[in-house]
Amino acid sequence: MKKFTCKEIMNGEGGCDMVFEGVELMDVAGQCGNHIAGTNDDLHKSMRDMMTAEHTEEEKKEWFEWFQGEWDKKDEG
Repeated sequence: MKKFTCKEIMNGEGGCDMVFEGVELMDVAGQCGNHIAGTNDDLHKSMRDMMTAEHTEEEKKEWFEWFQGEWDKKDEG
């Protein structure tokens, strides 16, 4: 089981201290995505904007590769 805060998933560019945990990367990413989609504050604005903007497959791939790297570095706990 790995745990990430919203701030970690947003790479320190906003977010809050809410913690998401799961055994699969996509579980955690999905939990955080649902959390961010339900916000309307400035702390989450950059990620909300990113989530709702049109993205190329390459841009999506880049983000998931970045998050995969963060996932791989994170200790189980």
